[in-house]
Amino acid sequence: MALAKTLCVSFEGVSALIVGVEANIGAGLPGMYVVGLAGAAMSEAKDRLKTAMINAGLPWPKTKLIVNLSTADLRKSGSHFDLAICAAVMSATLNVRTDDTMFLGEVGLDGAIKPVPGILPALLAARDHGVQCIVVPAGNEAEAGALAGITVLTASHITEVADWLQGHGPLDRAVGYQRTAERHPDMADVVGQEEAKIAAEVAAAGGHHLLLIGPPGSGKSMIAARIPGILPELTDNEAIESSAVHSMSGSGLDGLLRSAPLVTPHHSVSSAALIGGGSGRPKPGAVSLAHHGVLFLDEINEIPAHVLDSLRMPLESGVVRLLRGQREVMFPAQFQLVMAANPCRCGCEEPADCTCPATVRRRYLSNLSGPLKDRIDLCVRTHVQGAQILGDAESSAAIAARVVAARERALHRWGVLSGRMDSRTLRRDFAADEAGMAYLGALLADGELSQRGVDRTLRVAWTLSDLAQQPKPGLEQIAAATALHNTNVTVPV
Repeated sequence: MALAKTLCVSFEGVSALIVGVEANIGAGLPGMYVVGLAGAAMSEAKDRLKTAMINAGLPWPKTKLIVNLSTADLRKSGSHFDLAICAAVMSATLNVRTDDTMFLGEVGLDGAIKPVPGILPALLAARDHGVQCIVVPAGNEAEAGALAGITVLTASHITEVADWLQGHGPLDRAVGYQRTAERHPDMADVVGQEEAKIAAEVAAAGGHHLLLIGPPGSGKSMIAARIPGILPELTDNEAIESSAVHSMSGSGLDGLLRSAPLVTPHHSVSSAALIGGGSGRPKPGAVSLAHHGVLFLDEINEIPAHVLDSLRMPLESGVVRLLRGQREVMFPAQFQLVMAANPCRCGCEEPADCTCPATVRRRYLSNLSGPLKDRIDLCVRTHVQGAQILGDAESSAAIAARVVAARERALHRWGVLSGRMDSRTLRRDFAADEAGMAYLGALLADGELSQRGVDRTLRVAWTLSDLAQQPKPGLEQIAAATALHNTNVTVPV
């Protein structure tokens, strides 16, 4: 009888849990039995792994083989367990010790080791638990080499792993490279639209959510696509968090993300695609892929109300919680929301030129609910520009310098951006001056602002103060924030 153990991981959200993979070769009828709440992919792996080992010229047990995945009360799924099971079987056959080695990879019938998603979360879990060595597919080398402080080896075939276990040859070490920040389009390309560009700068400086209303061709998508270019580069922790989400999505990484991601789902997006979900092992949605970046929703009038309303909880908490049976799966979702829409279905800029029926005009953008409007910090209109020559418009680099300075002021004062500041603390300890608060009180009393709208306006005013290098918002900043917070997006009949 021979017993061997290797390590692998089970994914929960964007986190990975260490799983022990034990292989026991003992007396009994020939056959492979996988125990420990294994998913369908591992149940199907029995014949696949046996065929791969035989085709590679490696010995396969001719007696009873039991593979145990511990802890036994944790559900496991995914083809990334293939290599760990093969390594455990080889270790039991060759009588070598692999207790402190983690293996990740899918094995084909020819013995080739194929890339798998989730490498970065697995490496983080292994580093936190003091795992000495990890073997990953060669196709995941760029992603695996991006994390420092852990030994990662790569293999492209199970024969390479067998030779390494027997000491006949080394495995290549994963070598990543420092990914540079992605180059985004320049804000200088946008002609005119000064109010919208100011709103984009304020949104970037304070982490505020933005709604752009304007006719087709007025530059809404252009401005949204350039907002990541005026955001600062991701910190090391932010880069790891954002890259881990993209790693779990299976999109593949060639190093840690260094610039704020821009995610632009189609307007036919479903709730599951937007916030995450799916049967079996849930996958992150667009809001999580935009973690520490920008989520741009164009043509929001075409998105159903229940899909848009699913954004309300992530916008408030910065996290997506999915309940699956007796477990909760969490995905990070701290993103900036940028939305765009036409002023009406026909897209005319001036209400007098609109050809839409009155009932259509009244119902337009009715899918944008009041509670979601209250979570939008900035709402501005764009306009069609006449024939203009691209002049000396301000570049993204110049705007980004002011954004970075404003963010540093807010982080030094609060530890968080203005757009994410706690409402109670903001009103109690960081109110505007007397004239500014009196103006907000009058708007609240007249019903022009809700209480949440007052909080959002105050946050925008603090961002404007930071951009202007003022110690405290006054009536000027409050008035400007109120104008930028105009969420009355209905078209006059």
